[in-house]
Amino acid sequence: MGKMTQELIEDLYIRGKAVHKEEISLERATEEILNMYPDNIHESSAQFYLSLYSDLIKGRGSTWNQNSDLLIYYVRHIIEENGKSDGTKAYEGALKFAKAKSRKSLIASLEKLAAEFELSLNGRLSFESWLNMLPEKKYSESTIYRYVRALEKAEEWLGVQFTKPILDVTGIEEFSDIDNHIKTLPNYEEVNQQHGHGDLSAALSLYKKFVEFLNQEEEAWWPSLDEYNPEISKEQWLELLKDRKIFTDNAYFAIAAMYDFGGTATCRQLEEKYGRTFDFYRASLGVQLASKIKNIFDLLYCVNEKDGNKVWPVLFQGRKASGVEPGNFVWRLRPELFEALKEFGIERYLEEGEEEVPELSIKESMELIKEYIASKGFSYDGELIENFYLSLKSKPFVILAGTSGTGKTRLVRLFAEAIGANYKLVSVRPDWSDSSDLFGHVNLKGEFVPGAIIDYIHEAAKPENINIPYFLCLDEMNLARVEYYLSDFLSIIETRHREDGRVVTDEIILDKAASVTYGKVILPENLYVIGTVNMDETTFPFSKKVLDRANTIEFSYVDLVPDFSEVLEEAEAQNCKNDFLKTDYITLMSDTATEDRQFVSDICFELQEINEILQCAQAHIGYRVRDEIIFYMLNNKKAELLDTNLAFDNEIMQKILPRIQGSSASIKDMLCELFKKCAGDYTGLSQASVSEQMQVYVETKDCKYKKSAEKICYMMRRFEEDGFTSYWL
Repeated sequence: MGKMTQELIEDLYIRGKAVHKEEISLERATEEILNMYPDNIHESSAQFYLSLYSDLIKGRGSTWNQNSDLLIYYVRHIIEENGKSDGTKAYEGALKFAKAKSRKSLIASLEKLAAEFELSLNGRLSFESWLNMLPEKKYSESTIYRYVRALEKAEEWLGVQFTKPILDVTGIEEFSDIDNHIKTLPNYEEVNQQHGHGDLSAALSLYKKFVEFLNQEEEAWWPSLDEYNPEISKEQWLELLKDRKIFTDNAYFAIAAMYDFGGTATCRQLEEKYGRTFDFYRASLGVQLASKIKNIFDLLYCVNEKDGNKVWPVLFQGRKASGVEPGNFVWRLRPELFEALKEFGIERYLEEGEEEVPELSIKESMELIKEYIASKGFSYDGELIENFYLSLKSKPFVILAGTSGTGKTRLVRLFAEAIGANYKLVSVRPDWSDSSDLFGHVNLKGEFVPGAIIDYIHEAAKPENINIPYFLCLDEMNLARVEYYLSDFLSIIETRHREDGRVVTDEIILDKAASVTYGKVILPENLYVIGTVNMDETTFPFSKKVLDRANTIEFSYVDLVPDFSEVLEEAEAQNCKNDFLKTDYITLMSDTATEDRQFVSDICFELQEINEILQCAQAHIGYRVRDEIIFYMLNNKKAELLDTNLAFDNEIMQKILPRIQGSSASIKDMLCELFKKCAGDYTGLSQASVSEQMQVYVETKDCKYKKSAEKICYMMRRFEEDGFTSYWL
């Protein structure tokens, strides 16, 4: 769209006034404007500005972007034509917008205009407008009236008098003094209850927030140029804007909306004004487009020490949203990009059309998941989130092991929330001894009593739910012997096969009394079972039957120091379908693509070498473990989440080392050979113990499989100190 000319502003004002007086319909006025200025304004913008006259007359503010010249014109002419009363309301509504958007030049122009016509803000109107603009809570007109009345009548009700009416107070200290004085009065509680059962206390609380808003300073934009500068010129942006391989239809529309809004907006504001969804703008701009530009210029990630690598700063700077901006994080286009968009004429891409939701890659989705988890105040070490995803993708049964309080259960819940999955927590009881505790049993009356998970499984298997992931968290699953109460599940999960395009299992055998309600029960393809465990004196160890059937992820990293100064992005859950997690691999031979066969062969040769080492202590793995390691590696290769060596390192940690325990000399010899495989030949570094030599090697040398090498070093130290070792702390 072209520049908003003075002629367009005047015609919008004339017709907006006519719409207000009901001399012409909004639809007719919009049609006339679009016919007169087809290249200068979009339909949605025309409707907004035609309605703006009525809003300003009523003293209403708005968080939508507005043209400064138009706004000044409207306020001036409302003052001149309608007088000070309507003019003050218009001035106030415009000023609220200018302060919410930190438009310093507009604020100065409005204040100059107010001085010219000797206008002053009315406290009542100012507070009313602010309440109407709050995005987090929509107050009814009657509620706003009661709160304003309470502040107007407070002195009369309480029998006191202040130096100025409460609604004229704009200073934080001045209001605090009044607020404290009111709340120490002996009749305060009685008066508060007599008038609206708490209207006065509620009004005082809101007015405090209002005063804080009036006095707030603009938050610094992050990252600063010193922290991160992509150094992309306006000319370079113009060339990129012409490239259809970089700017898809979605990207053009999304960035056009951002530009049309003034270059500064939350994704929620763009959603409200231009349609499409919050996720549409977040994904199109902050993930996909930013990633493309980063790769073209071979830029580094912008590093946030708390949350890791960020890619959106290639396009934007950001800050937390103010109290009147919908959403909680604001993006601002980099100035070089903004100027390029202006010269390019990006507004022409704001045509309405059927919404296309951009399809995110797995890697892009993982970034959003990690941001969501970080926004909830939880920090997990390294690539734990990616590892958790790959483990679930490879097989829908994962065990999270670690010391108590390290966030195992929370990780399951947050990950489920982040992808829009259902979530159920089942606390395992120490007295569980067979599968009836999970699936159900028949009582003495011959009635079927459902177990802890049967209803959840039945719900997940319904046709209308099959595309929604269902997370089942067995909390502290080794308080009872897992191989006892989970035996049916462990057996049934190994029967997975494809049938009519679905991954299904054999039927879970239940009593006939259950068939009336549940019919045929299988483990549906959208069910993901995650167990959390603590390995201490109160729990039972795992048998190889359990360990062979799951990826066992151990973690103990905890960051106890929150960074209150960090800039948190707006983070919302995705709506991932089950395909995001559903396994692509069931059978090695039939599911392996031709182009992946050499990759699979290389992994098998690596596993074969490891297995020969394990065989010395009768700890070797079988086909099941081999296949699941390969599936993990193939999923990682497809998603491009982890370095290949790091992915294989994870699988050694999760599928091989947990099976090792014992006190024989063969165990020690095996650990030595495994260390050489994972790290290198540590011998001869010193005359210290084997574990000390290993430790020196890990700290000073590059290791192919570093995490596994460190774990083997720990296991060797336990062997030397106690004469026995195991994987578990």
